[in-house]
Amino acid sequence: MKSAGQAHSLASRPKAPPMLRAALLWGNALPSSILRPVPGARGRASRKLALLSMTVLAGAPGLAFAADATSTAQADVSAAATSDVVVVTAQKRAENVQDVPLSIVAVSGAQMQAKGVTNVTDLQKLAPNLSFSTTAQSAGVYFRIRGIGAGSNAAIDPSVAPYIDGVYIPRPGAMLSSFLDVDHVEVLRGPQGTLFGRNATVGAISITTVAPSFAGDSAEVSAEGGNYGTYKFEGIGNLAVNDKFAARVAAFGQHTDGYYDDTANGQTYGRADTYGVRGSLRARLTDDLEWTGRVDYASTTGDGINLSQPDAATATAAQLAHFSARSTIPLSMLNGPSFDTIQRFDNPTLTDHQTGLTSDLKWDVANGYELRLIDGFHWWRDAQTDGDVVFTPLDLLNRHGSFTSDSQSHELQLISPKDKLLDGHLQYVAGLYYFSESYGTTEVFDVGSQLCSFVYGVLKPAFIGRCQAAPAIGATNGVFHQDATSYAAYAQADYKLTEALTLTLGGRYTHDSKSGSFVQTVANPFVGAGVLRAPEKDALSFSDSRPNWRVNLSWKINPDVMTFVSYSTGYKSGGFNNGGGAVALGSGNRTFQSETSDDVELGMKSTFFERRLLIDADLYQTNLMNFQDRSFNGLTFIVRNAGDVRARGAEVEGVLKPIDHVSIDFGVAYLDSIFTANHAAPGLPGCTGLPGSCPLVQDLTGRTTTFAPKWTTDLGLEYATAPFAGGWTAQLRGSLNYTSRYFTTNDDNPQSLAGDVTLIGARATLTSPDQRWSVALYGDNLTNQHYFTIKFPQTLDSLFGVRVPATGATLLRGFMGAPITFGGRIAAKF
Repeated sequence: MKSAGQAHSLASRPKAPPMLRAALLWGNALPSSILRPVPGARGRASRKLALLSMTVLAGAPGLAFAADATSTAQADVSAAATSDVVVVTAQKRAENVQDVPLSIVAVSGAQMQAKGVTNVTDLQKLAPNLSFSTTAQSAGVYFRIRGIGAGSNAAIDPSVAPYIDGVYIPRPGAMLSSFLDVDHVEVLRGPQGTLFGRNATVGAISITTVAPSFAGDSAEVSAEGGNYGTYKFEGIGNLAVNDKFAARVAAFGQHTDGYYDDTANGQTYGRADTYGVRGSLRARLTDDLEWTGRVDYASTTGDGINLSQPDAATATAAQLAHFSARSTIPLSMLNGPSFDTIQRFDNPTLTDHQTGLTSDLKWDVANGYELRLIDGFHWWRDAQTDGDVVFTPLDLLNRHGSFTSDSQSHELQLISPKDKLLDGHLQYVAGLYYFSESYGTTEVFDVGSQLCSFVYGVLKPAFIGRCQAAPAIGATNGVFHQDATSYAAYAQADYKLTEALTLTLGGRYTHDSKSGSFVQTVANPFVGAGVLRAPEKDALSFSDSRPNWRVNLSWKINPDVMTFVSYSTGYKSGGFNNGGGAVALGSGNRTFQSETSDDVELGMKSTFFERRLLIDADLYQTNLMNFQDRSFNGLTFIVRNAGDVRARGAEVEGVLKPIDHVSIDFGVAYLDSIFTANHAAPGLPGCTGLPGSCPLVQDLTGRTTTFAPKWTTDLGLEYATAPFAGGWTAQLRGSLNYTSRYFTTNDDNPQSLAGDVTLIGARATLTSPDQRWSVALYGDNLTNQHYFTIKFPQTLDSLFGVRVPATGATLLRGFMGAPITFGGRIAAKF
């Protein structure tokens, strides 16, 4: 447990309804068109699971089901409230996070507001070994835990599984605009196989939004503004019709001008307009049947620019001179990382839309059992024109990309009463899970007016005219489509060997199947095979089935100290490369195999000195087999199985309250991650494989993996005043986040090292005596550090004359972290 929070409010629901009526209520809760969003076999399968769920609901009169609000759960909530910790549902039941034998960081909505966490990307400030990064495409979003993660612009399953209100979101890019009216967030580290709906090899991020409250009507509004033309408005309203029906609406809108300045045309890039809305209904249909439904929509439009800059430190003076001469960028501008640039953008545009629908049905019967059915549907559309993707003032190559995802999931859970079976020794959770997704990507390149002369001016001047005469618009077109289906069954049981010693056993069986196609057409053969994109047409198919296991032994040494040791395994389905290349991959090379993991954890959760010190610690070792790695080869990204990885380390988080009104929260993570087998890794980017040059393949066995900083730390110091001037209170907070250096390309190129960055933030909040009004001033990256987060080789680097074949060096570019940002916020509650 990392930080303080507020407990969930849990409603009691004492009695059982007629079983058939419950099933019919759920069956009529959604229109049939929603229940059938995906045609064909996957749609039929989902309908079968829905019918199975209703059958179980209607035909189990002998079972008894408990709500989160059993007296035991309420005791947990009360304990959490008094000890200032968060109640979580990581194990499918409401529990004080300090009683959960997992490596988990839990942060409440109130605590996130106090710490200035306003979006999902800010979570990396609060959870050591969690990181976030983006690439040139807005869909290229990466969440990483302990250095491992996968991007959402590839047809690859996330290593860190994201969830919103219990529903799996298959593309992390669709998470960015969903951080609205959040109740709490759980960051779970380690394989998630035996309890979470979708399997994951290294972790999960679970966001739970605020449900409508029966307690009464309320409203909240806020407005904030800051530098770079940033402003945001948010409103939340809760309507309690009676003690059985409530509704809630939350909405926000925000704008930023961006902070990338093009000195050539005087324009600023990075503009984005985002708005979102979520409507929720909560109904206590009977004394023992409760339903919560949510529908949400979010949209982002703008130019979509995430600027990359040449890293001058990766090149010699001679290399920079060559690049300057060929790119027409003055040498004085090659001083990155910088937010000033000279680059051709060609009217970049971004449109990103997503819609979600969630149904959560809880059915309680006597004796403490609960049956829960969570159904979710999610639709995501992202389209972006990047501007020139060679990143110079030259008119070379313009890219249009699009991403579509239509997904649905259905999870049926059976949750036993807590501490009641076998004289209080046994409790368990069991479930059935179904997931399907239809995913598609397109990539279209337009040839610029200078590309033909740039490419063929030296090598084949005779081809220039013929290249220019060939089609320029839609010169290459790559279309990928994939249908994925997953079935799973899981169970986990806790057995108290003694009052202080608990054994947990969990198991899961998962079956995944995928089918797809990739078609690359080339209208301009002069940018075809061997240059940019080779024609290709592949039919793709993949399936796999795997069991997963969890064994955990926890020891409650005393009411304030618990230790645990666990062994667990994880699994992530194989799949397909969705990008084209200068050489056709073929269906065999386009397919990569499943990734698996096993993990050992030794942890402690504790409070000391009358709860003035809370400290959690964890030692772990994770082994990844058939690690799915994505790399950039100068023209495209390729996913391959890069052998095996061993990641081990330690994590410590805590909160210290040395004196009244002062709180110190801290987190430190150490990570030692290496390839235990990677015999065919890519060579350095400047290698040609020819005599006198380095090889195109290298053995990285025993070498450090990418995005694996040895140290990450965060530190927060907070002072909350006693009431003054008639009851006003003030809260002052300072924060420090440090990341040591790490490789950002999977060839372990020393040029790609990023990190050794320390970021400082501050926030001051003034609250009125009745707690209704608050005003805050805030700032991040107050020392205005300019730093790279990801680096990659300059596109078409050989044509810019920056390669050094003898050493494999070349000019690298990088995406940057945000500069100094500051602003103010005013909020009111009614």
